[in-house]
Amino acid sequence: MIRIDGGYLEGGGQILRTSLALSTILNKEVNIFNIRKNRSNPGLREQHLRVIEAFKDIFNSSCKGDYLGSDNIYFYPSKEIKKNYIKITPRTSASIGLILQAVLPTIYFLDKKITLEISGGTAGKWSIPFDFYPYIIFPILGVDADYKVERRGYYPKGGGVVIIEFKNFSYKKIELTERGKLEKIKILSFASEDLKIKKVAERQAEFAKNILEERLKEVYFDIDISYFKTLSTGSELNLCAYFSGGIRLWADALGEKSKSSEEVAKEASLKLLKEIDSNSCCDLHLADNLILYLAFLKGKIKTSQITNHTLTNIWVCENFLGKIFKIKDNLIEVDAFSSNPLS
Repeated sequence: MIRIDGGYLEGGGQILRTSLALSTILNKEVNIFNIRKNRSNPGLREQHLRVIEAFKDIFNSSCKGDYLGSDNIYFYPSKEIKKNYIKITPRTSASIGLILQAVLPTIYFLDKKITLEISGGTAGKWSIPFDFYPYIIFPILGVDADYKVERRGYYPKGGGVVIIEFKNFSYKKIELTERGKLEKIKILSFASEDLKIKKVAERQAEFAKNILEERLKEVYFDIDISYFKTLSTGSELNLCAYFSGGIRLWADALGEKSKSSEEVAKEASLKLLKEIDSNSCCDLHLADNLILYLAFLKGKIKTSQITNHTLTNIWVCENFLGKIFKIKDNLIEVDAFSSNPLS
């Protein structure tokens, strides 16, 4: 049984999510202790329990110690598919993006054509907005999926619903090291219907476009402004920069009561400009999300910043697979001579 210290380095929930995915892909039992030790509320929270439950529901896995607040679990993986339509329904505004972060690698590498219906928050603090997946992750990994955002969900009530039907997967080496010309910026500005009278979504998009236009000349802007019926008031602004050669960079910001539309726009725009100025081919959040895939598909990525999240994910992967990653400056590589347990 592999033992993983959940308090290592970043010490958050990502250690749990990556460990469960690797355990299932490789069919290796794992004991995770000191779970989320570096958080103010350590141990398993609602969204982490729902992730474990998802592995049980999809793959017939079993687990000991999976209760609220637990800091130590024993996970026994299985690759057996119980059903092809899975509902994951947290009782909080748990992040749909983080739940997907946990289960997607297993679905992908085990080539499972299933449908997921995930409830919770479509965007939230310190978590991946759902749209990051169809705009960034799916194209890079060759994931062919139909998806529908039935409802957006924001803190505190959540209530968002996303349905994803996975149809096909293609596998190729990940090469994100050369960036072509900036061709387009997609602006996704969403808000709850009660903010429509104040034109929050329009203002977020307009301010972001003005900031970016000052710096980026002759770039086409594709703007999507939408309002949704939600259980809680909220807004989000997502920016995706498209470059020739297939490179995409992402930045986002979340609307809050204490933030104006101008502040939301400025936050997201400055993040994107920082990524563009770094000459990176992989934004700092994409880098940590790609580590597990890079471990099996091999290749290299040039990121803007190697974060503790990224280093932690590398550490977890190497606990399962051995020393396979090379890091030089902001370049992360798994070379062709590394062993691939899936080949």
